[in-house]
Amino acid sequence: MKMAEFKNKRALLILALLGTVMAFLFFRVTFGLLFILSNGLIIYVLVVLCLRKRLWAYRLIGAAYLIFVGTFAGVEGYILKEADETGNLSDDYGAVLILGAGLKGEEPSKTLLSRLATGVEILKMREDLPVVVSGGQGPGESISEAEAMGRYLVGHGIDESRIIFEDASTNTYENMLYSRLVLEDRGLKEGKVLIVTNDFHLARSKILARDVGLDATGYAAPTPWFVRANYYIREYFAMVKTFLLGRGTLDR
Repeated sequence: MKMAEFKNKRALLILALLGTVMAFLFFRVTFGLLFILSNGLIIYVLVVLCLRKRLWAYRLIGAAYLIFVGTFAGVEGYILKEADETGNLSDDYGAVLILGAGLKGEEPSKTLLSRLATGVEILKMREDLPVVVSGGQGPGESISEAEAMGRYLVGHGIDESRIIFEDASTNTYENMLYSRLVLEDRGLKEGKVLIVTNDFHLARSKILARDVGLDATGYAAPTPWFVRANYYIREYFAMVKTFLLGRGTLDR
């Protein structure tokens, strides 16, 4: 490769990197889009700049990247496989469990609204079941997620006597563990639990439910289209951490 050609390509790479950083800082590019842009840059570096030099170091980097791509495809395939689950509502459940997903002040996020709307539909079809609303209070939240969820359910016709509040959890693992404890306190742990969460979140939720001893089935709530790709990509990293540590601690 001629020196002038190499310098031109290096300049283009630097401009692309700067453009990505500026987009992230000034236009608040989502994690998913940043992930896609970053992978595009990696491929550019490996294919256009590195492999032509035939250096073993670059080939090793390329091999490592291919391994990453393989694991990403495998994990995302598993997430997508579990994402369509809608548990049979005629099964013998002991309780419904709705997982929190963030508030803006006291208002549920659009992701959480999707979970709550799905939960209301289920609870109106199964009026015999209690429901656990699970979620503590995080940064930028004026009340606990559980309290906001309970308000929503009551406002949409669910009797307050059916609602069990779990307001201490800060991540998905704690959602499962603390919900199991409150169910035990109420004498409701026997029987299958129907977990209501977004489609991208079902696979990890069921893994963690089993980890804490819950017999759980999932029921998928749709994810808003404008954040779907972002959440599915982020979920890969949360799943990897769950596989490695056995407990999920990333953002819900």
